[in-house]
Amino acid sequence: MIGKRIELDGANTERGGQQFVNGRAFAKDGYTRIHRIEPAGFASSPIKGAKAFLVAPNGDADQAYVFGGEHPGHRPAGIPSGATALYDHNGNVIKLWMAEVVMDFGSRTITMTGGEWKIAGKVTITGNLEVVGNIHATGTIIDELGNTNHHSH
Repeated sequence: MIGKRIELDGANTERGGQQFVNGRAFAKDGYTRIHRIEPAGFASSPIKGAKAFLVAPNGDADQAYVFGGEHPGHRPAGIPSGATALYDHNGNVIKLWMAEVVMDFGSRTITMTGGEWKIAGKVTITGNLEVVGNIHATGTIIDELGNTNHHSH
């Protein structure tokens, strides 16, 4: 059996619903078109420099497959025990941090918890907004179409 860590070159191809990758081991052994195994319900495409584990059960590189493909320079730091993060190489991340979900995309963050959701920054809603409950505003309400005098209580 062969088992070794390889560095992927970022040349990923899809064929027949499966992904195939290329990479080199530390001894500079090259591997091409190696089947990359991913868990059900998850798909990703590793970038150049990502690390993976190559396994060839019969010692034959033609029958090898790869697990992993994480790039150490892009992995989010400080993930608590039991937590999960989905991330890309641009720093966008969705964190499942115990009792909350945090989505951070280009320094725009949405935090959702079971009891309260906090959205920082400008929010644009295209379409109708229905609110069941009270609306509390701590700032100015601006009606650019001049409809505020047409409402009733």
